[in-house]
Amino acid sequence: MFDWLIIGGGIQGCTAAVYLLKQNKVSIENLAIIDPNEQPLSMWRHCTSIIEMPYLRSPSIHHLAPAHFDLEKFAKSSKGRPYASFYKPYDRPGLQLFNTHCEHLFEETRLNKSWLQGRVVQLKKDKTSWKVILKDGQELESKNVILAIGLSEHPFWPEWAVTAKENEASISHIFDRTQQVTETAKSIAIIGGGISAAHAAIKWSQHLPGNTVQISRHSLRVHQFDSDPGWLGPKLMRNFQTVSSYDKRREMIRKARHRGSMPLDIKAKIGKQIKSGALSFLQDEVMEVQANSSLNKITLQSGQQIKADHILLATGFHQSPPGIEWLNSTIQDRKLQCAACGYPILSTSLQWDEGLYAIGALSELEIGPVARNISGARRGIEKILESI
Repeated sequence: MFDWLIIGGGIQGCTAAVYLLKQNKVSIENLAIIDPNEQPLSMWRHCTSIIEMPYLRSPSIHHLAPAHFDLEKFAKSSKGRPYASFYKPYDRPGLQLFNTHCEHLFEETRLNKSWLQGRVVQLKKDKTSWKVILKDGQELESKNVILAIGLSEHPFWPEWAVTAKENEASISHIFDRTQQVTETAKSIAIIGGGISAAHAAIKWSQHLPGNTVQISRHSLRVHQFDSDPGWLGPKLMRNFQTVSSYDKRREMIRKARHRGSMPLDIKAKIGKQIKSGALSFLQDEVMEVQANSSLNKITLQSGQQIKADHILLATGFHQSPPGIEWLNSTIQDRKLQCAACGYPILSTSLQWDEGLYAIGALSELEIGPVARNISGARRGIEKILESI
């Protein structure tokens, strides 16, 4: 039996594990991290590399270690110095530096010794522990479980895109690992107006200059972060926590998030690519796609038609609670509380049931708009640790 078992080995789960190990709340032998991938942060690495993201959007103090300036300290060390790179404002770390720092933390804590590759299909409560059942039939027991499930396995496909896929159009989602842009593609249409679409547009307009178009329903929106920094502290969270209605909390979260936005420097790079002729930008909406051999004919709301060898979706993720398919039986058996939106109603220490905690997306009705971010992962595990 384990003392702590974490379901999910992305940013959220790995942050929780690093905190538990570094603060001596658990030994490596009594910790397990379950994830479908072979290595920690697999989906993070895939999603950031596929769009060739050079710098994080968040500042240097947002990382996986408990000490606030651990990343900056690492950047000055012999291991980190070769990768030291920060972008102003807010000293946003380079992706390579951030990833190398994560690897350093995993080596330091021997985190990989706790790694178990597998997919959870059921969670049951015993008298004194939780039983975690995997797809291959393996059963694990733990006194405490942390749900750290991300949204990366649930990319959102608009209805027209689903139809186009069924009609054998050359189309993929940037966060879909099973299919990506074919090497034979000579032109590409990127659908979306947020930071991921922007990174993809910059990348592909460099690879296919003059043959890359970005189609967005709205103009390019500029926000330094994906929500006001006031949500990181009491300035905005104090009022949020006084709201007892979870419907109102959900609405506050929806309004707080700057969806489909990007920092000014990313918009400037987009503008440079447009000015050079490498990239075309259309503020419009896709209505239909007709596939003919390898060419896609895209009809827009304005009536304009675009042709592209491949369509790349940067349309974000489904907003339904991650893991809800297999969590439903646990919710029913244990009579766990959920809000109307389907997300868990947690205690202030992020406990859903005795010994069962949630961080990341599943904790956002308690943590607020930053729950899914690195800062949210830090705040989440800190709340849990304060309560034990």
